[in-house]
Amino acid sequence: MSDWSVWKALEDWRSRKHELDPMFAAAGVAPELESMVSRVLVDIRRAPPTPPLASGNKPQDDDEYRRYTEAFYRHYDDSLFKAESLLRHPWVPEAEPLARNVRNEVTRLRQAMEANPGKLPDFGRLETALGHYLKLDDPSLPINPQMLAARKQTLTEVAGYPLLVQHSQAHQFNDLLPPMASESFELDYNQHLQTYLDTPWLHSRLITQWYATVSIEIAMAKRKRDAVNDERLREGLGWRWPAPSVWLKDFDQADQMWYLVLVIIAIAALFMEWWLLAFAIIIWMNLSLAAFRREQKEIERRRAHVVARLHLLKKVRDRFANGHTPLERLETQLHQLDEGDLLNDRFLQLLRLHQHTA
Repeated sequence: MSDWSVWKALEDWRSRKHELDPMFAAAGVAPELESMVSRVLVDIRRAPPTPPLASGNKPQDDDEYRRYTEAFYRHYDDSLFKAESLLRHPWVPEAEPLARNVRNEVTRLRQAMEANPGKLPDFGRLETALGHYLKLDDPSLPINPQMLAARKQTLTEVAGYPLLVQHSQAHQFNDLLPPMASESFELDYNQHLQTYLDTPWLHSRLITQWYATVSIEIAMAKRKRDAVNDERLREGLGWRWPAPSVWLKDFDQADQMWYLVLVIIAIAALFMEWWLLAFAIIIWMNLSLAAFRREQKEIERRRAHVVARLHLLKKVRDRFANGHTPLERLETQLHQLDEGDLLNDRFLQLLRLHQHTA
């Protein structure tokens, strides 16, 4: 997928989930708005109904002319209604004064048609107002293009970050992001998450679901790392039998060399008939062997515990990502699986971001 990009992925999601329309519109991206304006302009340029021919029968002619003026009004009022409707479509918030100009022009045209039934009003000002509203180029109400470019960049970097993570995980032989279980990735993720929380115009249940899913996947990656790393499992054992490896963690052969020295000393003590020293060393080495076996059993027990929790966490992630678990219930389920690395203050703020809309 050499042609993949975050922006293309966001546009693909937008085509499926119109929940993202307000975010794109705030950044000045709304292709459907251009189509709506074009339809309005085409409609107002259509030929109006043909006036009736006079028959000489005044009551009949008056009735025909009344129906003609009503049809004439409806003919153009439909177009004016469409112009009003497109103003309700999400768009750049700073364009509200331009939308007000369009509404004022629609009101003026309706008043003109009511005051002069059957007479074609001048739609030139409405066309100009719609053009300024669409292109945001009214000289009297300028909108900074750099502001829209900055919003588009924010939309790509913040809203699209979970999609970048998803793409990176699906294509593991790349260097787009550091490993998910690493501290650098978690720091990068937390920075993007905080930016998302601090940017209200990006808040969406869909994007919140993306970020929550990444948080769960980070916890899963840590558990996978712990399950295959004996040293990390040993760190949670508490008290350990005294051995050089407890203090010299960077020296892999510390225990082997220590016990080799003890064996040599024990053999020498036996030859020199230092029975107490020899028996003390032998007893110490047997106790060390028993402690080592007990420690290995505890490590395997903790490994099985981590793997079991990982499987449960994966089930929760899958049900949540597929929409079977609502956002409001996720916190309750994760409380049962949290080991102090998941439900932090920032993540809880994320989960409670849409409680008022539940």
